[in-house]
Amino acid sequence: MSYPYTRYLASKKSVDDRALHQGVVQELRRQLPDRPVRVLEIGAGLGTMVARLLEWELLRGGHYTLLDVDRQLLLDSRHWLCQWAHSRGLTPEITPDWLGLGDLRVYFVEAEIGDYLENEVGQPADLLIANAFLDLVEVPATLPGLFRLLVPEGLYWFTINFDGETIFQPDHPYDQEFMRVYHLGMDERERYGRPAGESRAGRHLYHHLRAAGAPPLASGSSDWVVHAQPNGSYQGDEAYFLESILTTVEEGLRGHVDGAQLDEWMSLRRSQIKSGQLLYIAHQIDFLGKAPS
Repeated sequence: MSYPYTRYLASKKSVDDRALHQGVVQELRRQLPDRPVRVLEIGAGLGTMVARLLEWELLRGGHYTLLDVDRQLLLDSRHWLCQWAHSRGLTPEITPDWLGLGDLRVYFVEAEIGDYLENEVGQPADLLIANAFLDLVEVPATLPGLFRLLVPEGLYWFTINFDGETIFQPDHPYDQEFMRVYHLGMDERERYGRPAGESRAGRHLYHHLRAAGAPPLASGSSDWVVHAQPNGSYQGDEAYFLESILTTVEEGLRGHVDGAQLDEWMSLRRSQIKSGQLLYIAHQIDFLGKAPS
């Protein structure tokens, strides 16, 4: 995995596995129809959610569309899903148009979400998934278009929506100011000429969903909590996940806080990863519900 973002998303799978709220997952299990379904995941990245839903036996076949703006990620997702299938004793069916995983056909679509919503390509989905994505867009302007991608009363599962708390332990004197500036950057962010999310997207998403006529059926916290195991090492590739998070924080702070203080803080936090001392927590919220009829 030479593409750093690919490795980051692969390293994040175990973190998301722990974080996703299991009460919301069980409600999703109850609400899904007992038949093959059509799934659309926006901002799908590496396709780890496909693997997760099959591992958790939530899907009984059908069509699953991975939508992402990053061409390299979509190329890597084919390879990653094939590797995952082989690790589970499955033989993937590979065609130019789709990847077969048992009774599930996975399609790969390269598009920016705003452009995709303007074109409204494809058949409506039974389930719409957005994982760690809606805190990167202007939610009130985006939700009506997203719901048009669903069949009437189709299910939405919006997960890992960041909600304003980034915590590194042990405490450091610079933490409070650095995180204030880091979150402010989220509130001022723009992508593709549009506002791109906010630092308290999770709590505000509840009200946006109600205003859109799609109040949640279930919700719950989906916090990332990453720390070393008793032997001092991090699970799987989660040390790389932490390094990636620190790099993201550094990029958000550079030029907005004292440079020498930032260098000091970064050096300490990276040394804490190496010694197995760093604890990282990010507060997030999951929502499940039905689109307006």
